[in-house]
Amino acid sequence: MHLVYGVCLKYLKNRSDAQDAVIEIFEKLSVDIDKFDIDKEFRTWLYVVTKNFCLMKLRHDGSVNRAFEKTSLNFMENDTFVHPIDEIEEDSMNLSPILAECLKRLKEQQRLSIELFYYKKMCYKEIATQLTLSEKQIKTDIQNGKRNLKICIEESSKS
Repeated sequence: MHLVYGVCLKYLKNRSDAQDAVIEIFEKLSVDIDKFDIDKEFRTWLYVVTKNFCLMKLRHDGSVNRAFEKTSLNFMENDTFVHPIDEIEEDSMNLSPILAECLKRLKEQQRLSIELFYYKKMCYKEIATQLTLSEKQIKTDIQNGKRNLKICIEESSKS
């Protein structure tokens, strides 16, 4: 229980939300326990389930945007939505200067994939068709672009 609460508190940054999440997670676990692979470490599985639940809750609640506004970059993990790129708004004038500069530094294919995915809200398949690339390549470009953005933003915020 302490592991689950600690992970929830780390991601949700609010005791009340973390306590509510623990209850919801244990309800979910009672249904999903049959998905646990007996050959794996239970603690690791529980951590992953908890982390994924918290990330989905943040995505659903829109808390990721508020967290980024507070420049909580140490909160970021390699999961897809907990990234500075999730801050992109429809109007590029609303981008932070650091994020805008870092977007310019990306390789063109990564930048285009990210802009189409986040600005234009296009799916992988639509982007792949437009750029005449495979969906797998688009996913890779978005993931690598987000990682490069994170690195660039962290470096910029240090200086």
